[in-house]
Amino acid sequence: MSYLWETHLASDVAFDAAYHENPRTEIASFLNEPPGLVLDIGCGGGAMGKLIKEKFPGTRVIGIERNPHAAERARQYVDRVICDDIEKVRIADHLGDAQIGTVLLLDVLEHLYDPWRALLRIRGWLQPSTRVLASVPNVRNLATLDELAAGRWDYRENGVLDISHVRFFTRATLLQLFEETGYSVLAIEPLTQPTRIDNLVIARRPDRLITRNLTIRFCSFSDLEDLYAFQYVVDARIAEGGRIGAVDSPHVKSQRT
Repeated sequence: MSYLWETHLASDVAFDAAYHENPRTEIASFLNEPPGLVLDIGCGGGAMGKLIKEKFPGTRVIGIERNPHAAERARQYVDRVICDDIEKVRIADHLGDAQIGTVLLLDVLEHLYDPWRALLRIRGWLQPSTRVLASVPNVRNLATLDELAAGRWDYRENGVLDISHVRFFTRATLLQLFEETGYSVLAIEPLTQPTRIDNLVIARRPDRLITRNLTIRFCSFSDLEDLYAFQYVVDARIAEGGRIGAVDSPHVKSQRT
């Protein structure tokens, strides 16, 4: 018997189609216009790039993937794969003067020890018009809080408590992450799993949800939405003037653009 940490925290994790080749159709729905040159950071096995190229024929997709097995798989689907760490890659050596139209950071930032400096590095590669789409787990979802209230914080192969996650975010701290590193967040969209949450709830009140392990009060629809959201999708651009610490959260919309 192998423990999860032995198999999923190895220096050379084997390719896992269920983990590395998730096409993320819900993210593709955020792309309603040709995305320009796409830089898919943490592209895994290339399934998302393949999906984008099918939706927008002729789109050029460049992937960055540090897992050599996943990178080799991705080369079947996208135009080029750079097998390197985001903290080390020299993007100009690979793209030259090509301008990036869209950056994808799908389930990536939570795996980094220092996502703040990673976002600073990425910002230096972008034009003011470059769109940044990031999906990040929401640790404040009711399922995780209920488990914690029961005295459990069990790491898993995937999901919010993926054993390879080293950073955890709520909606508020996710916005702070982008604002502090010089981005303007145009929209933030929750990805929910209503059935999973509803199965936990044994009683409802106008201002609270009750499970077997906790009673949690919510003050607004946004607060309730937080409890149902397992991920948030951030739609961002470089902040005006490239300033760091731009405060845009009062104007952030929770809708697709």
